[in-house]
Amino acid sequence: MTGRVLVVGGGIAGLTAATAFSRRGVVVDLLERKPELSDGGGVGLTLVANAMRALAQIGVATRCVRAGIGADSLAICRPDGSVFVEQPLSRIGGPEWPGATGIRRAVLHQILADAAIAAGVRVRCGATMHDWHQDAAGIVVQLDDGRQERYGLVVAAEGLYSSTRARLMPDVRPQLTGQAVWRAETPRPPEIWRTHLHMGGRHGAVGICPVSEDTSYVYIVQAAGDARRRDPATLHLQMRAELEGYTGRVAELAATLDRAEKVSYRPIEWLLSPQPWCRGRLVLIGDAVHANPPVLAQGAAMGIEDAIVLAEEVAENLGDSAAALDRFGVRRCARVAAIVDASCELARAEVEHRRDLDVPAIMGRTTQLLAQPI
Repeated sequence: MTGRVLVVGGGIAGLTAATAFSRRGVVVDLLERKPELSDGGGVGLTLVANAMRALAQIGVATRCVRAGIGADSLAICRPDGSVFVEQPLSRIGGPEWPGATGIRRAVLHQILADAAIAAGVRVRCGATMHDWHQDAAGIVVQLDDGRQERYGLVVAAEGLYSSTRARLMPDVRPQLTGQAVWRAETPRPPEIWRTHLHMGGRHGAVGICPVSEDTSYVYIVQAAGDARRRDPATLHLQMRAELEGYTGRVAELAATLDRAEKVSYRPIEWLLSPQPWCRGRLVLIGDAVHANPPVLAQGAAMGIEDAIVLAEEVAENLGDSAAALDRFGVRRCARVAAIVDASCELARAEVEHRRDLDVPAIMGRTTQLLAQPI
């Protein structure tokens, strides 16, 4: 049995897993189907402090904070931009990390790629796993160029549309939440140093999230009642139209949307695969097995935590990976399920225009959960 680990997928969860294993002395290969390691054109995201605590385990948390914009509060605003609530954000990851850090997705991806390469991860782009079979000595992987390699463990971190999950769990597919999200990179107004969330307008939520000294992103979370296909050539015009009626900084930033490539639009999907997430020496992590609406800013965080816990349990126990993978599942199942359930409940409440849901209670419970060690 070989002690090597193969990670399939060079996204956030895959790079974190590869680095975590390599820093524990494991030889790691990483396959990325794209011709180069890249974030795939994402805009920005918020790393809540539980994600920062996990990233500290691979030595990149400080770099993320320095590259992004950290804050310990959230400004909840009216549609005209006036602030009516300052919502504190607890430092649940420890006193050294802000409650939340906005960061450009491409910057986070580059930080993780640099860490993987520095840790000795052997990266191969333009390649993926075509097939595999297992025996008593490990798992033999056939690459798409026909070559075969033997590993002690394969980690599939291929994202929401994982081909590995489709083969192993053909009945498990992403489901629509009824919401959609718009995101667009914009300049950062100098007075916007933490997320401004605009409530009470025509959409469920419109936010301005600072992600660097000079960059922010504007997002809209809305009910996706209109299922028509969006013309990709005019996304900037469509997003500007969606923001009509908002004033203040939202209107000013909407006016800067002058190119379609600045804007992304997608329906929001959710996924929660049943345990186990492994089949022998093959394990799935991150969006390949669980994904949630962005309301709690935990999509990337849950994948990052998966990667750290997996390396903790398995790196020293590749010879007894079955028991180690069982422990991984026990540590992750309830926590991930609670976050997916809470996120979906909040999304449904917005789509159904419910006013009876105790949103502060849900947020309080999830904050307490996320503060717990992983």
